[in-house]
Amino acid sequence: MKPLLAAMFAALALCRLSVAQEATPAPNTSAAPQTQQAPLPAQPAATSPAPSTATPRLAPGSVIPVQLTKSIDAKKVKTGDQVEAKVTQDMKAGNGEIIVPKDTKVIGRVTEAQTRSKEQKESQVGIAFDRAVMKVGGDVNLPMSIQAIIAPSYLSANNSSGGESPGQQQSAGSASGISQNSNGRVGNMGGSQAPPTASPSAGPTEGKTGNGAHEPITGNTQGVLGIPDTTLSNATSATQGSVVTSEKNNVKLESGTMMLLRVNQPAAQQ
Repeated sequence: MKPLLAAMFAALALCRLSVAQEATPAPNTSAAPQTQQAPLPAQPAATSPAPSTATPRLAPGSVIPVQLTKSIDAKKVKTGDQVEAKVTQDMKAGNGEIIVPKDTKVIGRVTEAQTRSKEQKESQVGIAFDRAVMKVGGDVNLPMSIQAIIAPSYLSANNSSGGESPGQQQSAGSASGISQNSNGRVGNMGGSQAPPTASPSAGPTEGKTGNGAHEPITGNTQGVLGIPDTTLSNATSATQGSVVTSEKNNVKLESGTMMLLRVNQPAAQQ
């Protein structure tokens, strides 16, 4: 009897031990979770720096030689039409740095267009240049007035007249760093050099010397050369630009006509 009771007590003890083991939760063998951190603020995507749109470092009074890429005819143009020209040479600072490269596009607009008639004895075209299209940096504001207009025929005649050598002509234009070279263009322009002292407004002139040769083109050249009965003046309003007037014909400036553009003081600084 006693062995039987002992066996029953042993079986009961084993049963209780099994139940206790099943009730005990299994230990978590996985790594304890880390404290959740607040999300970092989104970082802006990396972008390349925007191209500089600073105005070229050209002092007011600097002279830029350009050439018309499209003709301007008083009988065809109207107010608001775009005028295009291109710079004929590199504009350099005193240290040789190119400020305005050759072939830079210069943009203007027609501010008025008037044809001759029985009632109107004069033909006029107003032109205002106000910006340059740089190869690097896009459009920049560059207000300019027209100091001189030189017809292609004048340049051709000067080229065939056997005048001074380019080196001699350079000294003639030292006031602004401009001189006419053997191709009939102006050369050796320095953007940081002193501006010419001549007034940009002048009447018509053929600019011939005593021996029949044309005067060299310099930074002091002004007025209209090679287009008879035509004058150039600056309007009283900066928005009107420069005014070309003809008393006997309708104003017409052929493609290839050269202009000397004088950099004006920015409106905010006037």
